[in-house]
Amino acid sequence: MFQGNFANTLDEKGRVAIPARFREALTSSGDDRLMVTAFEVSSVTCLEAYTPRDWDAFVDNLNSRTGSFSPARLVFESVYLGSAQACPLDRQGRILVPQTLRRQVDFEAEVTFVGVGKKFRIFSAAGYEKVLDAYRAMLRERPDVLNDLGV
Repeated sequence: MFQGNFANTLDEKGRVAIPARFREALTSSGDDRLMVTAFEVSSVTCLEAYTPRDWDAFVDNLNSRTGSFSPARLVFESVYLGSAQACPLDRQGRILVPQTLRRQVDFEAEVTFVGVGKKFRIFSAAGYEKVLDAYRAMLRERPDVLNDLGV
């Protein structure tokens, strides 16, 4: 399980080291690569990364729940699944973020990793601050927004 947030730096070649806690979760499950795709959170584009096993389970679940030709599925497949790429970890625990994904996300040198359970997100540092600001404002305006979670 991925949780917490960690700052890191994207180098000029597009490589970024996966945080040690996240690498531990990967290596304990025997994974040496990630499935990475572009996503949007609160109008900020980021990357989402899954272990191959969790990615396969996610796609299988999607396939079992939606009609093959539903408009929502076609959009989701084209945007989310169609952007996904396998990213192997190198010996230093880094992944090379493919150029196609870097173009979709407005990455600067500083990035923030955010663990959200079975996956994690990678934001530009400024982008993650925008997301936090938007969600904090939402909580101030609508404190009941979390009621659906049962917490």
